[in-house]
Amino acid sequence: MAIILNESQKGRFATDGYLILRGVFSGSEIAELRDAAAEILSRATRGAPGVGFDPWTKQPGDEVNPNRVTYLNDIFLMHERFDAHMRARALTQIFCDLYGPDINGFQSAAVIKTPQLNNDFHGWHQDAPDYVPLSNFKNGCAITYLHEMGPYTGGTSLVPRSHRDGVFERGYETVEGWPVKKRVIVGFEAYEARAAAPEFNSGDVLVFDSWLMHRANSNYTDESKIGLINVYQAKDCIDLKNRNAFGPANLPITRSGTVLSVEESSRLRDEETAERNVRG
Repeated sequence: MAIILNESQKGRFATDGYLILRGVFSGSEIAELRDAAAEILSRATRGAPGVGFDPWTKQPGDEVNPNRVTYLNDIFLMHERFDAHMRARALTQIFCDLYGPDINGFQSAAVIKTPQLNNDFHGWHQDAPDYVPLSNFKNGCAITYLHEMGPYTGGTSLVPRSHRDGVFERGYETVEGWPVKKRVIVGFEAYEARAAAPEFNSGDVLVFDSWLMHRANSNYTDESKIGLINVYQAKDCIDLKNRNAFGPANLPITRSGTVLSVEESSRLRDEETAERNVRG
């Protein structure tokens, strides 16, 4: 079922940089997505491209995530259920309401908080530094939560109204005893008091601007917690230096508000790429 944003919600997104939409996906839909995630997590192995693993231990994880995977890129290519999720009207209509009727893909991933994961190394950050330069600001992310997740159970913290203060310098700090450096936003101290850590239920969706300051929280439970990442942008939001190497880069998802099939997306991407090349 499509979520039609009202003017109040669109205004809140513009002001705060995010929206929390409750119960977007049903229990049966979440169960299907969990099953698909378990299938691909069971065969994920270290060294595979686009796959990250728990840096704290190489001990086995839980039944769903035995190899302690922490992220998977391009999941829409790994399972047809995730391609369908990327095209779900419940998600695409949100971005059509925010950015206009012609929406392209940008990223399709899963982020997994392994059992008892101290995720502080992931740190506060903006996504935009990895994306810019873009021709406009019409780029945003939707996280679909497959489990209940909160401040200490793998949820997402964020800083309201931080999305139009520019792209901040990213830093890395060495912490004694940690296997990796901690990612930080230089100058974050001025924003820390505004940070919020919402609770999410399975089926909820967090939509946020790619310039918003946020972080993925630690998971102090004994089960893996999974969030599905889908980043979209308007067709006229151009990747000016072709930095995006993800599979959905420049992939048409909707045209005139209509969700495209896999075949239509592929054909149209080829046509639009050829047109851009001709224009130089």
